[in-house]
Amino acid sequence: MNTIEISALISTFLVVVGTAWYVSLGIRGIKVQPVLPSWIVIFGTMTLSFGTYLTSPNASVVKGACNGISVVSTLSILTLSIWMMKKNGQKLKFNPFQKFSLWIALAITLLWTVLMIMKGTGIVPNILTQILMLIGYAVTCQNVWHATRNTESLFCWWCVNIAAMVALYAGYVSNDKLVMLYAGRTILGASVLLWLMYRAERKARA
Repeated sequence: MNTIEISALISTFLVVVGTAWYVSLGIRGIKVQPVLPSWIVIFGTMTLSFGTYLTSPNASVVKGACNGISVVSTLSILTLSIWMMKKNGQKLKFNPFQKFSLWIALAITLLWTVLMIMKGTGIVPNILTQILMLIGYAVTCQNVWHATRNTESLFCWWCVNIAAMVALYAGYVSNDKLVMLYAGRTILGASVLLWLMYRAERKARA
């Protein structure tokens, strides 16, 4: 097993552990409050992103393992979000920013679909998926920014961030620009979210 394969396995393991921890917290009703619109966008984007990667001429299941398992991971948290909403008797209600984000995400998804049908994989569809993912992160970031306490899991998001750093190294070693792009976007989004989470923790202690 070479360095790239080991890196992919480490990344995949971290994502699985982080997701399992997040879901277990949600089931037990501890701390986490996943934002449904955010996970709708993130799951949809991860699916498109993985599909885009697989159509790349340099696609590798090993190097894209973390991206692939992220589809299952985000679906798990999306399912948890719906389950928690029903369990708590909450109605499906989006704030103006969430509605705006969902409409923008839908428009970008339609554009991505048209481009993929007309031209296949390319730089523009890949850029669109990264914009979509950042929109998904932004919805959760907005929620944490206004929260009176931290409603996300520090452990889970650190797992995601470290997994992305490992994936970035694998992409660098193999000169796979798509993996580097995906990993870089994840590091950016997760790092901002982690900063907001620590900010919320400080607010709650004040």
